Amino acid sequence: MHIPDFIFGYSPYGIAIGVVLCVIALILVILSINWARKNLSESKIVILAVIAAGIFALQAFNLPTGFGVSGHLVGGALAAIVLGSPFAAIFILAIVLIIQALIFGDGGVLALGANIINMGAVAGFTGFYSYNLLKKKIPFPAAGGIAGWLACVIAACLCAVEIALVGAVPLTVGLPTMFIYHAIIGVIEGIITGIVITLIFKARPELTGNSEKSAVPLKKFLAIGLVIAVVIGVGAVFFASSNPDGLDSTFLVNEGQKEIFAPATGDEVAGEANNPINWSAPMPDYALGDSPIGAIAALIIGIFAALAIILVAAKLVHKKSEADKK
Repeated sequence: MHIPDFIFGYSPYGIAIGVVLCVIALILVILSINWARKNLSESKIVILAVIAAGIFALQAFNLPTGFGVSGHLVGGALAAIVLGSPFAAIFILAIVLIIQALIFGDGGVLALGANIINMGAVAGFTGFYSYNLLKKKIPFPAAGGIAGWLACVIAACLCAVEIALVGAVPLTVGLPTMFIYHAIIGVIEGIITGIVITLIFKARPELTGNSEKSAVPLKKFLAIGLVIAVVIGVGAVFFASSNPDGLDSTFLVNEGQKEIFAPATGDEVAGEANNPINWSAPMPDYALGDSPIGAIAALIIGIFAALAIILVAAKLVHKKSEADKK
């Protein structure tokens, strides 16, 4: 669901639209920093960092759906549910998406605004509020799964509106196609969200308001989370699907290069507009060179970068908050 920069080349107003979306995203990020300043604790900072590393790894792992399209975790619902606020999703996804765009060329630089809005804000708010509504009626893992699915689908539909706004894919094609693909991909999102929130709430029960059960020590939680993220990242190198993701498949369907449920041949190239930004990422497509070792190294760098930057950013915000209280 990472929107690329070339979509802004379809319209003479494309760059202006991208800038407006970046301004909206910046406002949301500022609000998320304010949330972090008021709500972060030392333990939540570690949990925040582990989730960021995990989301980065899972977003690099495109899983096959069996319908000629691949999908990966969005993560907004997961972050919002675990940390108890949609602004946590914005805080985490903004940093993850910036790393992906600038270092790995996954998602555009001008498109950062749209991507933060879709995957951070829309997925975060949808996932958080639907989870809180559903958990009153069904077990929380199922509530998390449904919330994750819904967050993925709603974010994808807004993405379809955005690419229609710049003239890249007509809404009559983009909206039903993105909905269909992400209704399928959302099943992956839902399963992962349900499983991960169950594991995290079991390891750190204080996140659910239960202070009586013993929690996994933070250093152990950090180490286990980091190992899992690295294993997922390494797995992505060898087992990720080569099929285009939901957004790329939507472009291909619109351009007549792919039937909606047909497997991709590998010869398709999505996007015909000139890229107005042409950012040269140092490790495009999560790789250093053409070898698996280079790909593994790039993903490990990305995972540790996400972890470290989130830790530093959260600690700075928390430190300023503590200073303000004195």
